[in-house]
Amino acid sequence: MIEVPIFIVNGLIESGKTTLIKEIIENNVSYQAGNTLIVACEEGEVEYEDEWLKEYEVHFASVSSVDNLNSEFFLALDEKYQPTQIVLEYNSFFDIEKLELPEHMPVYQQITLIDATTFSIYFNNMRQIFNNLVKYSSLIIFNRCDGIKDLASYRRQVRALNIECQIGFEGKNGQLTSMLDEDLPYDITKDIIILEEEDYPTWYIDVFDNYEKYQGKTIKFKTFVRDILKDTFVVGRNVMTCCEDDIQFLGYEVVDETASLLSIGDCIFLEASISHEYSAFAQEEVIVLHAKKISKLPKEEDKVLTF
Repeated sequence: MIEVPIFIVNGLIESGKTTLIKEIIENNVSYQAGNTLIVACEEGEVEYEDEWLKEYEVHFASVSSVDNLNSEFFLALDEKYQPTQIVLEYNSFFDIEKLELPEHMPVYQQITLIDATTFSIYFNNMRQIFNNLVKYSSLIIFNRCDGIKDLASYRRQVRALNIECQIGFEGKNGQLTSMLDEDLPYDITKDIIILEEEDYPTWYIDVFDNYEKYQGKTIKFKTFVRDILKDTFVVGRNVMTCCEDDIQFLGYEVVDETASLLSIGDCIFLEASISHEYSAFAQEEVIVLHAKKISKLPKEEDKVLTF
């Protein structure tokens, strides 16, 4: 069968999903003239009017239950409309794990929209819903960002749920940016940064996003040895990113320039420079720490940190 890619646009109700989909179709002729099927899983304030669907020759279907989002449903739509792509406007309360797709309908991309004006309320009270929203997204867009002062912390909170996604911010003018003034809990202008234990998750996420501004700086922090590799070792901490059931290890590979004798589980105070370079272990360019000084600390339990 001919491959039919699926593009998922996700987000809480009134986050701008329909508006984004309409803008994409209006500005891309490849989505017009019968090539696109929109499948909507909920109704918002903005609608797909019959006149609009007719003007751009877009097919439309709706579904009200995640149980109906199965292979038979999509196969029937494929036979009826024969689209070259499907845009799925997803309901944030549907469990993405229950989405059943035919083999010839792979998910090409998932975009998640977040209303910055209501993010804190929903994130603090519906953490598991947000985890389901963003964990498979390749692009996350915060919109309605004008006047919001906590965007940097919003980015770090979402990054904790999905370390590999791209994150952008959109204001009223429609311009998208990923650049922010950071409100970090340490002084990024210093050549030597000393981390408090609770600052490790924030530092880890920011280095991942902006390694250029850390290149060559020295970092000092308490950590634990997780693994001993052939030429390097791994340090890091366990961090609760969403809930007690979602604990991730956030760690870095370390090149030891001190000839220290270490064992897995050691608690150490590490002084290291930060570099972005090729790792034979990871087989790609990653953040690598170069240990300048290692002090062994009394053995203690590696407690779980939080953002």
